[in-house]
Amino acid sequence: MNKAALAARRAALIERCAEQRVGLAYELKALRPSTALAGFPLAGYVTANRKLVLGAAGTVLGLAFMRRKRLAGLATSALSVWKTARGALGILAQLRR
Repeated sequence: MNKAALAARRAALIERCAEQRVGLAYELKALRPSTALAGFPLAGYVTANRKLVLGAAGTVLGLAFMRRKRLAGLATSALSVWKTARGALGILAQLRR
């Protein structure tokens, strides 16, 4: 092949690649959840933050099915941890002064 034929083939390939890039960008834009669910902001948030939403839903279901006595113990221990952490942070704040 001579240089002119190679240059023409190269130009044709570059043009074909550009067309494929535009087509792919158009298809990907249609698949994005933000555009597909533009009328439903809650559904868009759920699809964007799927792990966070499923974790919160699992926590709520777990607490809903837990016995009241065990739930009260969990709340008491969480309050104790909170008080301990708050006290430790207070001590750290005083040390920084």
